[in-house]
Amino acid sequence: MSRAEKRAFYQLVRKAGYREFWRIMDEFHARAYQLAAKHYQEAMDIVLQPKQKAAVVAKAEEIRELWDGIFAVNTDVTEGVELDDPGGH
Repeated sequence: MSRAEKRAFYQLVRKAGYREFWRIMDEFHARAYQLAAKHYQEAMDIVLQPKQKAAVVAKAEEIRELWDGIFAVNTDVTEGVELDDPGGH
């Protein structure tokens, strides 16, 4: 993310009201989560056998749902909507 993009994102967040701020943060964190999941999926594709990968994915879902209480992570509501792309992509 360039300095100008960072400044624009900062200004956007500063001007946001309470609900808008949390919508922005939800989108930002959902995008970061999806990117991290993509990286781990790609790494597992390279290093693990399919059965091992399936076991890791199942355990990660169990931890996300049972330990953290998060049953779905998606960016469907923001798909195609640009928010000055806070992730720099």
